[in-house]
Amino acid sequence: MISGKKIKFFVFEVLQFAALCVPTIVVAERFASIVMAKHKPADLKSYQLILACSVAYVACVSLIVWVPVKFLMFKKRILSKVKEWQPALLMHLIFTTLPCFGFIIAGSQVQSGLTNIKTFSDLPVSLVLMCLIIVNISENLRKWQLTGNIDGNCKADVVASNGTVLTNIEQISTVSTQQNRAHEENQAPTRVTGNEFASSAAQNKLHSVFQSSVYSEIAEHNMLEHNVPKSLKVLAVNDYRAEIFVMSIVNWLDTVELVRVAGLQAVIITGWVYPIYIFSFFSLLRIILHSANPFLPLLTIALQDFPFFLIRISLIGVMGFVTPVLYPLKNIIVVTTFVYFNYASKAKCFRRTQQF
Repeated sequence: MISGKKIKFFVFEVLQFAALCVPTIVVAERFASIVMAKHKPADLKSYQLILACSVAYVACVSLIVWVPVKFLMFKKRILSKVKEWQPALLMHLIFTTLPCFGFIIAGSQVQSGLTNIKTFSDLPVSLVLMCLIIVNISENLRKWQLTGNIDGNCKADVVASNGTVLTNIEQISTVSTQQNRAHEENQAPTRVTGNEFASSAAQNKLHSVFQSSVYSEIAEHNMLEHNVPKSLKVLAVNDYRAEIFVMSIVNWLDTVELVRVAGLQAVIITGWVYPIYIFSFFSLLRIILHSANPFLPLLTIALQDFPFFLIRISLIGVMGFVTPVLYPLKNIIVVTTFVYFNYASKAKCFRRTQQF
């Protein structure tokens, strides 16, 4: 009998292969219909040629790129050892999202000067980006089982993956007590050995124990503060696997809104589609990195919030309120708070140490 792990693997691979092929063919077909409708009478040969080229492109990418990459990931275990970035998402971005955006830009510029304009409707938002989100979700769910419960410590390991992974957390009375114990342990190894490497290892262990104590204190405080009655425990649930779906969609709402603006009649035939789709694609590059990557927050500011703010302010100034004011406000607030708390707050006039 086939195991559940193999069924999950097969389903995920089928979904990823569909996400690689379907958007390109559908968007190319829409582009071909736009080109055919532009010619009077309708040029059926151009429609067939574009559609045939898109199918041939998908077949070549599948055989030359997708199959070898999957072979290296799951058979040779080469790319599967990569921890800082995700090869599967990079492959989908380059070979699916990029050509789809190219077809959409070309379709908008082919109709420049025409009165009756045919748009791609919501294909960029609903199909291209949703397929990319599905790939992201499937990659994040690979290490989790889809049935039963997961260990409560698993989520703590994921949350703390930006720093030291917290496993086997010790229960400590207070943080101040742990600080005193940390100071004593910090001095002990230097008296035993003069080896610099041993001292460095002892300090790393000390930092891990101290950080574990802080998280355990916070977790214990939250449990005491939110004492849920037994009759309501069935409602007070929060599974990390469900959060993967939510966060994978919420993280891209900003890009979805900007791409939606590019599909408006007043914008699609202008030169604004170029910066919108170019910077939207750059913002999608963040999906390649794992959530624990320390450079992800800075890339979010540099590739999404700051350029999106400039584009939206310019669009509002030239074309009016084609996008809600909430989005440029969100962008500037994110940029300002990131710069302030990470850089400006470390100046001497703002330097303070928060006590727990």
